[in-house]
Amino acid sequence: MSSTALKLSGAPAKAPGGPPLSVVRGGAGVRQAWFSLAMLAVLVLGLLATLVINTALAEGSYERGKLVTESTVLADRQESLTTDLDNLRAPAALAKEAMSMGMVPAQSAAFVRLADGAILGVAEAATADKRFTVVTSPALPTSTAKSSAAAPSSAPTSKD
Repeated sequence: MSSTALKLSGAPAKAPGGPPLSVVRGGAGVRQAWFSLAMLAVLVLGLLATLVINTALAEGSYERGKLVTESTVLADRQESLTTDLDNLRAPAALAKEAMSMGMVPAQSAAFVRLADGAILGVAEAATADKRFTVVTSPALPTSTAKSSAAAPSSAPTSKD
């Protein structure tokens, strides 16, 4: 056998010209402990930050829900007030209010032209014998009114 074959099959060869290798203890272990502690601190701070952010988001969600509820209540109130106002503005309600104040409808109308102050038309004094006439439902065509016995009267109604 050759000398190369003996070196491969035998004991490990020593590095030529270098010192023998040995285990160093102490410094590397301490550095690993500090790194582990630093990573643990970063993990704990990250979890705390997540907890604070989630708490703030939950608080904002409750505030939003409260505001949505308040907005709904206010929208309902506005709709109710608008309906009441529309009912007060209705012609029948206005005629009833005018009659309760002693007003009567005018016999004829006269207008004042603002540009020159001219009076257009002839105004006549109103009398108390005429009542307000307010149509509360639309008039039906005469052919439909004759054919339907249950149809409401198309004649204007008088409010007392």
